[in-house]
Amino acid sequence: MPRTAKPAPQRRAEILDTAQRLFITRGYQSTSVEDILTQIGIAKGTLYYHFSSKEEILRALIARIADGIAERAGAIAAGPEPAVRKFLAIMSAARVDEPELALAEELHAPNNAEFHVLTIVETVRRLTPILTGVVEQGVAEGVFSTEHPRETIEILLTSAGMLLDEGIFTGEGQEIPRRTAGLVHAAETLLGCEPGALAPIAARRPTTGRRPTGSAEEVS
Repeated sequence: MPRTAKPAPQRRAEILDTAQRLFITRGYQSTSVEDILTQIGIAKGTLYYHFSSKEEILRALIARIADGIAERAGAIAAGPEPAVRKFLAIMSAARVDEPELALAEELHAPNNAEFHVLTIVETVRRLTPILTGVVEQGVAEGVFSTEHPRETIEILLTSAGMLLDEGIFTGEGQEIPRRTAGLVHAAETLLGCEPGALAPIAARRPTTGRRPTGSAEEVS
């Protein structure tokens, strides 16, 4: 059967979708480039036109997940709500669902540690400028009083991404409520807002069937 030519963006998305499905069902380490080629029915040169390796494909998938989180966060930040409400909404919305959820679970495997950490890094990179803008809005509104909005957000997102990730602190799920409460207290202190202003974050519980990607979304 002759191969079908597709526009580059469509072919790239097809490669990513197929690779994601295989990484989930077979595991990242057990999936080869040949497996991806066979599933799609394309030549090796077609795949290498878009991606230089299996590792680059996974990095692109991680970036796509982080982009989705940032898109939702950006839409909230652009709204008319007060800064505190935006801050809480972004923290709540920064989560993943299937099939990205299953891929996030695969990245928690010990032999995928490099890419697991990359999910945290990429999410922090994308959320930092968005939440910095929200904090600056809060300073203008008089509800936040920090002179270092960006640095504060970087500290909070990175801390949450590490401390609340059970893939990093294996077997310490019982510590999540305590750490969450501590991070909320730290956020209120660093942002200079009224005690209890961010309490709704600590009051939330993980939703069944959903798992954070490894960054600030874990405090929701």
